[in-house]
Amino acid sequence: MAAMATTRPISLLLFLLAAAHGIGGTTPVIDATCAAVSHNSTKHTDYDYCVRALSADPAALSATDTRGLAAAAVNLTVANITDTKHVISDLLLNLERCLKYYGEMDDTVARALDDISAGLAANASEKLLQVLDDDFSSWCTLILVQGYAQRNPIDVENHNVYHVSAMASDITELLLRSGHAL
Repeated sequence: MAAMATTRPISLLLFLLAAAHGIGGTTPVIDATCAAVSHNSTKHTDYDYCVRALSADPAALSATDTRGLAAAAVNLTVANITDTKHVISDLLLNLERCLKYYGEMDDTVARALDDISAGLAANASEKLLQVLDDDFSSWCTLILVQGYAQRNPIDVENHNVYHVSAMASDITELLLRSGHAL
């Protein structure tokens, strides 16, 4: 399974790179079919995209007619759907892990707020420093980026949480040092 997780993104990456850069030749069947669908179809598939995508696929390159290209295009669609499902499953799993981390942070920060309200700035400062030391937002980023999806859909939020946590910790520490502990 781990080999598939590594192989799949690499093979799709190579396909996408080839399609984006027009690597590989084209055939008269691909050219004619792409010209036809770019002008005479419901969705008006872009000609250049069609040629790049099909020319990057060995099955499409070996197709001798439109039926063969249709089969190749459907197989590319199946591969894309399957890969997207893996990405979504991985994101859901990893986002659930991140949600757990954020729940722990939320509990700790809520207790720090209670400490500030109770005049226990030192306790609040310890809790806020613990949130920063645990650095769950960075762990969350790492989990998402190293997962099958290889991206973090909550990157901005993770950075914001870290920076606002650091700010709260710094302000509480300043409160503690200034002797204005409540």
